Amino acid sequence: MEEIYTAIMARLKKMIPELRWIDIDEGQLEYYKERPAITFPCVLIDIELVKCTGLHENAQICEANVGIRVVQNLPASRTNSVATASVRDTALDRYRFVEGVFLSLQSWGNGFNPLSRQSQKKEKREDGLFVCRIDFQTQFKQTF
Repeated sequence: MEEIYTAIMARLKKMIPELRWIDIDEGQLEYYKERPAITFPCVLIDIELVKCTGLHENAQICEANVGIRVVQNLPASRTNSVATASVRDTALDRYRFVEGVFLSLQSWGNGFNPLSRQSQKKEKREDGLFVCRIDFQTQFKQTF
């Protein structure tokens, strides 16, 4: 999993230079009192092995879910139908940023099968952060 994390981090640093923080998701957005110990915009990465199948005594094929949380600290914005087109367009930049992260990773692999988006969902939060989670799936062979 270390190789997947390191490869994704390098890819995002290269493709999205606006990202100011990339880290393993360890609950930074859930367990803080004053503010998260991260810099915005950021990506938090969570990798889970959901199925491992033995090939022989020294190797397995592993299926992994890779959760990417795109986090932005944005002021309240107007996206409603009475907002002017330019105000609404600026407010929707948040989705273009998420799309950039998705496009940087979709169908890309580096030592693992290409990532394939499985789902994408905006989190509802009380702290004003804009958080969108993109879940990818991949496979890789692990030898030991």
